[in-house]
Amino acid sequence: MLFKLMQGAFIAVVLVCCGCQEREAGTSSDLYRGQNGNYGKPTIMVYYFHRTARCPTCITIELNAHQVIQEHFQKQIADGRLMWMPINLDEPGGEEFKKKFDVGFSSLVVAKILDGNRIEYKKLNEVWTLLRDQEGFSKYVTDEINKFLNEK
Repeated sequence: MLFKLMQGAFIAVVLVCCGCQEREAGTSSDLYRGQNGNYGKPTIMVYYFHRTARCPTCITIELNAHQVIQEHFQKQIADGRLMWMPINLDEPGGEEFKKKFDVGFSSLVVAKILDGNRIEYKKLNEVWTLLRDQEGFSKYVTDEINKFLNEK
């Protein structure tokens, strides 16, 4: 049973990462701006920064965060106000993100970007302590993203 669960998680990560490889082909500046053409209006970027070598906990945090975003923010994704972006810090351009967001290990970060400039950001460090509390994890991530979406 555990093997099937881990196998499913691995397949999901491969699918997620395959999708992000296409985005990572651009420059890190393109990713920082958010490629949604939403100039003049802020875009909320939800980054999941990670390394190439990852533990099951790091993978689970990414999968859970992605699931929360897909469940609660479809409208904002569709209209370009919110973007989900997994970033491998070991890939080209990773150094730039490490500096801009003061990250060096797996981190979930919500950032407000306006015309390519980061206005503010917050590391969602509580995801580590809420990992085994799916409801608490979902509420925390949803509430923090909503704070950024609802700011003027």
